[in-house]
Amino acid sequence: MAMHAASCEVATCVPGLGATEIFCDFFKIKSQIPVFSFHEEVAYTIAHGAALAGKRAITIMKAHGFFKAANSVSDSLYSGTLAGFVTIVVDDRNGIQSDSIADTKSFVEGVGIPHKVANVQEVFEDIIEGFLHSEKVLLPFALIIDAGDLEQLSRIPAKRCIDLPSEKYTRDITQNVLCPPFCKYQRDILRCKLSGGNWRAIKKPSLRPLFETLPEKWMSVAEQYSIIFEALRSAKGEIAAGDTGLSTLFALAPYDCIDVTTYMGGSLPLALGVHLAGVRPAWAISGDFSFIAAGHLGLLEAVQRQIPLKVLLLCNGKAETTGGQKIPGGVLERILRGYEEYVHIIHDPLDQRAVESAIKSAAGSPELSILVAKF
Repeated sequence: MAMHAASCEVATCVPGLGATEIFCDFFKIKSQIPVFSFHEEVAYTIAHGAALAGKRAITIMKAHGFFKAANSVSDSLYSGTLAGFVTIVVDDRNGIQSDSIADTKSFVEGVGIPHKVANVQEVFEDIIEGFLHSEKVLLPFALIIDAGDLEQLSRIPAKRCIDLPSEKYTRDITQNVLCPPFCKYQRDILRCKLSGGNWRAIKKPSLRPLFETLPEKWMSVAEQYSIIFEALRSAKGEIAAGDTGLSTLFALAPYDCIDVTTYMGGSLPLALGVHLAGVRPAWAISGDFSFIAAGHLGLLEAVQRQIPLKVLLLCNGKAETTGGQKIPGGVLERILRGYEEYVHIIHDPLDQRAVESAIKSAAGSPELSILVAKF
């Protein structure tokens, strides 16, 4: 009821003790059918993507699932958020239905996310205050609640709603794109937010054009990618998600193609959250290594939610920025085989006309589209 009162528009959940019941009750109030996620990192990132796009979002998971999502949790602190973003972390201090009894509070403190251990009787207000605090500091918020306490009754105050978020999305890659040119600035912003300082007074890093920023060793690869991103620029929509790696630096001028980036493989769930927040089309740009590592998990969500996600895979058969580690032959093809009706191959990514045609077609398609650019 508190989630509903907070005008929470996007909610995700991986089934688990306590989390399942909260999630189902929320969708019962909304008269909608709940859609569960399979992986906590993906569920968290979808909600984060929606909040970055300006819609209040919540994700609900057991404590062990929150541990699994820690990569995305940590990155969401550095990239920040816009609308309120709350995670309900369902603890299991008595080992009712868990593989182990973990010290959840210490883990949450170690990650550094603003948080509170809920008093079940006051949980309605705790959730409302969590959203408001998230929007005050533009950071995610975690609310820990023990599964053993969920049968207790909660007090519901007379005031049952809060105003909609006031912030509107504006592109700021120095904040929302996690990559080496901006990481020290993002660390300073986070420290300032957590200490209650005036983080807006911190000087932004300078934005130089892409080919003035790149190390020499990546120049030739970036030049090959440039045709793709030149075509994408006019088709991508308001918010496109990128992945850790060379391609995310195409956030810089003159391309301006990437708007948000967190962990390796996070582009797909981020873009799914952006779509659920109402931004269309929603593009995810990934390298083949990042996609194999974690990105493909987002395709399951796109299919089961019937979201016409647009995915652009830059495939050169290796991890370009970490030393050129090779991808074994056939691995990418094996993953994509389950989605072959949505796959479109760009056999020559240096053919400008073919690239423009493929991207335009994908952008206008009512279905999931996976463009595979083979370099």
